[in-house]
Amino acid sequence: MSREKWIEPKDGKRTGFGKFKKLPLPYDDFMESEGIPVFRGIGVRDIRELPLKPWKRVGGKGSYIQLYGTEGKWGCYAVEVPAAGELNPERHMFEKIYLVIEGRGSTEVWLEGDENRKHVFEWGPGSIFSIPLNAWHRIVNASNDP
Repeated sequence: MSREKWIEPKDGKRTGFGKFKKLPLPYDDFMESEGIPVFRGIGVRDIRELPLKPWKRVGGKGSYIQLYGTEGKWGCYAVEVPAAGELNPERHMFEKIYLVIEGRGSTEVWLEGDENRKHVFEWGPGSIFSIPLNAWHRIVNASNDP
């Protein structure tokens, strides 16, 4: 944010910048660096209408969702799994909950060094599931539609 010169108000005008300017949080910088859209609002009417762009790190198309009032607390995103494809394997040091809107497929979950013992489960529209902390996981699309 650039520094603006303060000018003393005259003729009954107010001082200040007219709006609250907050510095971006590190998570804001991270979302912008990912190269996908960031939706900001009070809520999402239909998640299927969010603009999606290719997301290299994840391997599908995605969009971040940052709801007002949740900044610095939690974030979420929408991701589209390629038709008859999968997302890149990943793991996180935070809780992650998935809600399936459309499609069907499976998820593989495994621990570091235990790749031969993958836990696999299937999901479909309306499914909700959570990935354990620090567990590797991969989302697989079992349909011919993204």
